[in-house]
Amino acid sequence: MSLDNVFEKRIKNILGDEYPAFEDALGREKVSSLRVNPLKKNGFGKTALDSMEVLKRDGVSFSEKEIEWEKAGHIYTEGAPGKHAYHEAGVYYIQEPSAMSPVSYLNVKKGDKVLDLCASPGGKSTQIASMLGGEGILVSNEIDKKRAQILSLNIERCGIKNALVTNMDPSKMSDIFEGYFDKILVDAPCSGEGMFRKNDEAIKNWSPENVTMCAVRQAEILKEAVKMLAPGGRLVYSTCTFAPEEDELQVISLVKLGMKPCETVLYPGMARGNIDNIFKVYDNTGMGDLSELINKISGSLGEESTSCDEFFGEKESYADAINKSAIRLWPHKMSGEGHFLCAFEKDGDISLNEGLYGINGSVKAASLSDLKAFEEFVRDTFADGYNEIETGKELLNENSRSKKSKTSKNTLPSISLLGGGLNGRPFMFGSQLYLAPCGMPGIDGLTVVRPGLHLGTVKKDRFEPSHALALCLDPSLVKKTLDLPSDSQEVRQFIGGMTLRTSGLSNGWHLITTDGYSLGWGKYAGGNMKNHYPKGLRIYN
Repeated sequence: MSLDNVFEKRIKNILGDEYPAFEDALGREKVSSLRVNPLKKNGFGKTALDSMEVLKRDGVSFSEKEIEWEKAGHIYTEGAPGKHAYHEAGVYYIQEPSAMSPVSYLNVKKGDKVLDLCASPGGKSTQIASMLGGEGILVSNEIDKKRAQILSLNIERCGIKNALVTNMDPSKMSDIFEGYFDKILVDAPCSGEGMFRKNDEAIKNWSPENVTMCAVRQAEILKEAVKMLAPGGRLVYSTCTFAPEEDELQVISLVKLGMKPCETVLYPGMARGNIDNIFKVYDNTGMGDLSELINKISGSLGEESTSCDEFFGEKESYADAINKSAIRLWPHKMSGEGHFLCAFEKDGDISLNEGLYGINGSVKAASLSDLKAFEEFVRDTFADGYNEIETGKELLNENSRSKKSKTSKNTLPSISLLGGGLNGRPFMFGSQLYLAPCGMPGIDGLTVVRPGLHLGTVKKDRFEPSHALALCLDPSLVKKTLDLPSDSQEVRQFIGGMTLRTSGLSNGWHLITTDGYSLGWGKYAGGNMKNHYPKGLRIYN
């Protein structure tokens, strides 16, 4: 592995005698792992945790070493779980160990309103959603449109019902969501030094100029994130880089923005951040003048241009904040790639923000005529006890309350209820029917990629269910299912988009499952199961 000379000098200055061990770690194989998805239900009474035994049967070998900060995470040493039918069913998410750490410090509780501000490809959003357990609101944002679409697909694959996926600049979001979120994760775009072992492009694209550019942008993002955090709320900032300008220096940015550092617990192999790292990377490394960067950071925070001495004037308190809140994950110290995180809270009482309430208005509920075809689908497809739609009711959980805001109404009227865990307000988005979870922000003025759970398409007198609806359903809620064993040729044919030949089934929509996990829709007639697996997701064997 050929590293940039300036990068080498910077890391040597930080690590000293540890540098040879670090360099050796970069030359080793990357660590692979997956995180089991507890939202995924099995129609045979099993849970996603039981999937590990099936993966072992199919050639995946797991390490006995635990990922201590994420009990649902498992390191694997052989095999390709990403090519398994369970992956397409959303039973787990492929995510390396270090990337699982920031969310573990976010302290997500069921019912929270959570923002993942820089969310693509979706690993951390799906991890947050697993902690919410279908309750509360998750807003997953990604500023890049193509990456936002990938994010939306991963949200869908994991069967998440209570997420709003947006494609917005943080500065525009903060005008709408000021003081709204209980928890915010900022996994910021960075120079990617921690990905060198698994991504050759990250090495090629590294430059001092890119580090500086990322640091300035990160301070801008943090300023908007703090604005959107409710008093008493928690913010976790993270990167996958070793650059102190993007790590420890941003801790100082958060302190300057009025945030309070949280005490963070170290797991074996983790290391504390250190304020001196900021100065070490400018000591005879060819990085130029630190004061130029400080001026830019100050501008991003809305401050006047300042000298280094003025910026670091409270160095001792900044050093304490870094030592208290900041954590570094080095590849030579633990199993995983390079990562950084810190945790902060905003002054105030978070209990005053408790419950779900409307902000930015609310979506207009679908009319009864819009719902007619969907109601027929529900009666034909869902099991007894789960196939009736009640309309005209207000859905707020027992801890919820209405709350006025400059952009919201006091209440969320005319919310329709659907049994089987699909509770919320059905609404039309063009010809598409969506379900807004209780408390979902209104979408006016937002650039939206996925406004809640996609139920399906209304086509004149009929309704065609969405892939997202299939993936979020507990198979026990559906009358007609067809199970395809995960090691069968039939399941590979289904994922590849082929029509299945079978007999003895009743006509109509069937939920296709694999070992009891929902996988997609098929429509049966005359001995043929017409395949409705989305063309863009098909895997051809």
